[in-house]
This record gives sequence, C-alpha cells and structure tokens, in this order.
Amino acid sequence: MTGTGISSVAKLFTTVRRQFTDFFVLHAVFTALGFVVFTPIVGALGQLIIKFSAKEVLADTDILFFILSPYGMAAMLIFTALLITIIVFEISSMMYLYAAVSHGRPGGMLHALRFTGARSAKIFQFSLLLIVRLVLIVLPFLAVAGMVALLCLTDYDINYYLSAKPPVFWIAGSVIAAIVAAMLYAVITKLLDWSLSLPLVLFKGASPGKSFASSKALVSRKKKQAAATLIWWGFGVVIISLVVSGIVKLLVYSILPHFYHSLALLLPLISIAVVLWSIANFVTTALFGASFSGILSELLVRYDAPISTALFRDIQDAGRPLLTGPRILALAAVATAAAVAIGFALLDNYQAEDDLIIIAHRGAAGKAPENTMAAINLAIEDKADWVEIDVQESSDGHVVVIHDSDFMKLAQTDLKVWDGTLDQIQAIDIGSWFAPEFSSERVPLLSDVLEAAKGRANVVIELKYYGHDERLEQRVVDLVEQMEMVDSTAVMSLKYAAVQKVRALRPDWTVGLLSAKVLGKMNDLDADFLAVNTAMATPYFVRSNQQAGKKVFVWTVNDKLGMFNMMSRGVDGIITDEPALARDVIAERAELSSVQRLLVQAAIMLGKDISRKEYRDNSP
Repeated sequence: MTGTGISSVAKLFTTVRRQFTDFFVLHAVFTALGFVVFTPIVGALGQLIIKFSAKEVLADTDILFFILSPYGMAAMLIFTALLITIIVFEISSMMYLYAAVSHGRPGGMLHALRFTGARSAKIFQFSLLLIVRLVLIVLPFLAVAGMVALLCLTDYDINYYLSAKPPVFWIAGSVIAAIVAAMLYAVITKLLDWSLSLPLVLFKGASPGKSFASSKALVSRKKKQAAATLIWWGFGVVIISLVVSGIVKLLVYSILPHFYHSLALLLPLISIAVVLWSIANFVTTALFGASFSGILSELLVRYDAPISTALFRDIQDAGRPLLTGPRILALAAVATAAAVAIGFALLDNYQAEDDLIIIAHRGAAGKAPENTMAAINLAIEDKADWVEIDVQESSDGHVVVIHDSDFMKLAQTDLKVWDGTLDQIQAIDIGSWFAPEFSSERVPLLSDVLEAAKGRANVVIELKYYGHDERLEQRVVDLVEQMEMVDSTAVMSLKYAAVQKVRALRPDWTVGLLSAKVLGKMNDLDADFLAVNTAMATPYFVRSNQQAGKKVFVWTVNDKLGMFNMMSRGVDGIITDEPALARDVIAERAELSSVQRLLVQAAIMLGKDISRKEYRDNSP
C-alpha cells in the first residue's frame, strides 16, 4: 500500500514537471478570474461596512467585526462558495491537461480551457452540489460547538477566559476541540468518498447529481490505497511548502528588521518582500493544483475507469479557437488590473482617519527621568495630548508625583514615600540615574505638574496605593479644583475601589480603570475609560468596550510598528514614553493609503522584536 502510494505520487510529479508551463498559465488564468470576481466585492464591502456601522471614520479592523455579524457571515458563505466554484473549474482544466499529457496526447492550456468551457454547466452544477453537501455536514458540528461556547464562555469577556483559563475554559475547549475533530473526520471521510465524482463528471459523462454515489461505490473497493496516495501527496505538499516559505521568511527576517525605524524605507522593502512571497506562493499553489488534479486522474484509472482517447481527439480537432494563449493571458492581465484598480478605489473611499490621543507615560520618560518636571515639560513640548503621572501621599499630607513605593530604583535610597516628609523626599536626586544633566531633578508636587500643564496639555492622574493612603482621593480632588483644571484632568487607578471613591466624590469627573488582566466583564464597570496593556487590547476587546461607551487606552507602546498596530486595532489612545514619536507615526500614517497600511501590517506580522530601545520600566 505504501509503495503504491509513493510510486503514484512520484509519477504524478514527473508528469506535472513535463508540462508545468501550461499548468502555471492555467493557474494564472484562474487566479486572474479570482481577482476579477473578488477584488471589487471587497471594495464594495467597505461601503457596506460604513452603511451598517453608521460611522464616518472606521478603524482598520472594522471589517473583522463586520465578518462576525450576520451580514458578514452571509458574505463569507458567498465568498467561500465562489472560491470553491473557481477552484473546481481550475481543477477541471488541470485534470484534462494532466490526462492528456499522461496519455501521450498533445495537450495545452487552450485545449484544457476549451474542454472546461464545453462542460461549464455541468461543472457549475457539481460545484453547487458539493458546496451544499459540505455545508450540511459542517453546520450541525458548528452549531453544537457554538452552543457549548455560548453556554460556557459568555459570562465574562473572552479575554478573561484566555488569560485566567479557569476550569470551565479547559472543559469547554476540550469539548469544542473534540467536536471540531469529529467534524474534520466527517469532512475528510466524505471528501475521500467523493474523490472520483468530478473525474466521473468530466471523463465518464456521469451526471453531477449521481456522481457522488458513483464515486463512493468505486472508492469503497480500494479505499485504503486511495487514502495512502492522498496522504503521500499531502506529505509532499507540506514539505515543499515548508521549504519555499522557509527560504522566503529567512530573507525577510534577515533584512526587514534593519529598516523598522523608517516607514519611508520600510514600505518599498515590504513591497519587494510581498512580491517575492506572492511569486513563491503562486508557483507552489500552481504545483499543488496540478499535482492534485493528477492524483484524481490517476485514481480514476486505478479504479478500472480508463479515460477514452477520443475525448482528447474531439477537443484537439475542434479548430483554431478565437482566443489564443497570448490573447488569454493579455485579457487576464487587463481584467486583473481593472479589478484591482476598482477594488483599491473603493477601499480608499473608507480610508480610516486616526483620532488618537497621545498620552505621555510619566511625562516623556524616554527622554527624561520619569515623573519629573523635565519629563513633564518635554512631553508638553512634544505635543502630547495628555500627560500621565503617578501620585502618592507623603507623611505630612502632600500629594507627590512618584510611581514606586520607595526610592530604590531611582536613587538607591531605602525610604518609603509614606514615611518621608516633603523635605526629605525632595532632598533626593531622582534624575542622575537617567543622565548627569538631570541631577537637579526632584520629586514634584501634583500642584507643580498641574500648573505646568494648565492651558497646554491635559493630565491623567494615576492614584498609587501601597496600603498606606489616607485621604489621597480627596486631596487630589481639592488640588485639581483649586487649579481650575477639572475639565482637563482625568483620574485612574489599578484599584477599582479607588475609582469608585472618586466617582462618589465627583460624579461628573472623567475616571478610568487601569488593568493588566481582564477580570470579568470590564464593559460593565463604572469607568469612562480603560487603560490596558497591548496583550489585552485585542480587536474584540477594543470594540466591545467602545460599544459600551468606554474609551480604550493602551500601554506602554514605544516603537513605530507597535504604535501603528495599536492604531489599526482602533484604540482611542496610546500611552507612550515617546510622545514625539507617536506624533510622527500619526503624521506618517495619515499619508498612507489603505493598501500601504496593509503593507505595514504585513511588516508587523513578519517582524519579531521590533523595539530596539530598552526602557527601565514599562509597567503602568
């Protein structure tokens, strides 16, 4: 059995290699057909998304949420049906070409297309029947899996289950995995039974409706041999795919990371990488399609159903066609270019604009020591929309701006903030650790920061608690009101109880919850905004909380591509040590078209460690 499978696969790859140019051209023709069909549809979907979202400005990930809607599901079903239909037509053409070559007949792309065209009605009918049968198999499994997820994984935000992984997550995941495995087994088994249905329609004149039963009857006689052949073919496909993709990835990973600092330099290189990747992918998919067509033709012959040579003679004697090979390729190229142009024009109609808030993390902490007046002033000069600071109480009741509970990190001084008086705290040099020129920097008061920012930037005050707070919320409220900065100040904390205290003191103030983990349904919390880490800021998390009326800020993002990625997810604000860099990214991103933005997203997916600069503390 194994030897038969290996020899069959070796034979078919040899046959494909002899006529690979024609297989390649056939794949190009049907790929062009796919572009002609799908590209304008994708652009039109952008218009549809705008209509159903009732928004003038869309984030790059809006299409994802449309896909998850009922309208999107219906669109995906239509997409899949069209894709399967095009694939069936391509396989039909390649199957004829393979059979002609293996029978020693002069085959060619034009003969293959003529053969497929003469049987287009039957092929289309077969495609519809195949799609319906697959849907009927898959839907019950998906419905059961969806029900399990609905019953077990909807009490809280999905990110809670993904991060905390409670027992119910593992139980539901195991059940869903078993359901999916059963579904795949059912689909693969049926596809094996139906493996000869298309060859029977093409070469033996079987009706599309009866071909499935006829195929099953034939395959059942030598099912193990057929499975072995397909397994070896699949093994060969995987090996070739891994080798090709590995070579391309090696080139990409070795070159692109050196240019992450400049989008202007990065975009041309990404374009070249995408072209190389596309060519490699195109060649391998042409090989896979040709070899799979050969497998089906070989199986038909093996099951004592030889292909009549009259079939090839009839096609070859039909006369010179109106469309020659060069004409077909030229027509495919023109049609593809037109479709791409239409699709891109439609995509540009819903070009996203970034209404993003830049929040300077502890001031411009990438340029100056954190939470110092130097960092605050630099952040304002760098046009940060908001300046984020941390506040605590000194032992004598002053509200001081400092993140840690002590001064060990900043000055190797073992003094707890709540144990020190204002004089003791401000005697400590908290700037020299960053650079000698900042040796005069001292811990500022909240009032100092508010005075510096007034009329120039908004301020986000994070309330820090280490178990020794006394009247921190009230003192902050009093200072903000004294400085007349209520409208340009927001308060947040890692402690939800503190957020609730501020809400009780001043119901109309802007308050937010800072979080590194998802704990239940955050969109039910009484907060105006959420400040989360990048891992939490998934597209689903961002959109669901925005729909609940909450803004989503993400921390701490300090590199260009990371900022670009968060903007593409639709976050409302970026908390960064590099506010000037964030401003540059917004400006550069505004100059990019939708397609160029997609190329940058490709770089993000291809990239690994994209942040070269090291920061002492990226915690909130």
